[in-house]
Amino acid sequence: MILQLIKEEDVGEVLEIYTPYVRNTAITFEYEVPSLEKFSERVHHYTEQYPWIVAKDHGMIAGYAYASVYRGREAYQWGCELSVYVRSEFQGIGLGRTLYSALLDLLTLQGYYTVYGVVTLPNEASMALHKQLGFIIEGIQKNSGYKLGEWHDTAILSRSLQDYTTPETFPKSIHELPQGIIDSILAKGTLHLIPNIPDRNIPD
Repeated sequence: MILQLIKEEDVGEVLEIYTPYVRNTAITFEYEVPSLEKFSERVHHYTEQYPWIVAKDHGMIAGYAYASVYRGREAYQWGCELSVYVRSEFQGIGLGRTLYSALLDLLTLQGYYTVYGVVTLPNEASMALHKQLGFIIEGIQKNSGYKLGEWHDTAILSRSLQDYTTPETFPKSIHELPQGIIDSILAKGTLHLIPNIPDRNIPD
């Protein structure tokens, strides 16, 4: 399994992973699955500034993680929100943590100070993932979203990436980082995990 920045040809498969989260869960508060065109526009918009990482297992995308705007006012620009989605058959092997770890390394180099996670409750797996990576709970927003016939609370979590010194510059775009540094961070996150998928033949 390898980590890469998303490419145009990956967008359709990433949308395929996202679709059941929209249709069947409150993990995302989006009601309707976006069209491929709309989703592609979303990816292009986010990746002008932020990293969007995909994990590929022998060519198939197993999961992805990305950063996006946390809040829009100028003073918030040194923080960003993180998201991660993993195919059901690849859950429970540490892939979410690996994707997030690479994402955190890239965002630190870009000059971000704080990252946020917004988790629909209950979600023990996501809360455990954030705790493992050093996030703290800032608070619980009660009944903050209505989906699938019920109200849902959300937890707001945060993690510092560096000391809160006076910023010398605005955060860099992901495209301003040297490609060699990006490649080394993604290579560090390469996995050698064999998921338990009985109907697939995965070579050694």
